[in-house]
Amino acid sequence: MRTLLQEQYNKYLIFILKDAKYQELRAMKDYMYRNEVNISQNQFAALLKAAESLQIKGLSDNRSGGSSGTAAPTSS
Repeated sequence: MRTLLQEQYNKYLIFILKDAKYQELRAMKDYMYRNEVNISQNQFAALLKAAESLQIKGLSDNRSGGSSGTAAPTSS
């Protein structure tokens, strides 16, 4: 993917993420910028699945070392 992005000269790239909802993308963005995210418990599994597919360190099982942040599900 990195090679693909380096070869593209268009500054308006479009990414299509299969099975990722807006709420999950927003939660992952919040996690990356604030190192924490608060979501409802019923969204937790979908967030982890999306994070695993994008290999987001600290949210996916592909992380090396300890957890770099927290993802705390809230009850709703």
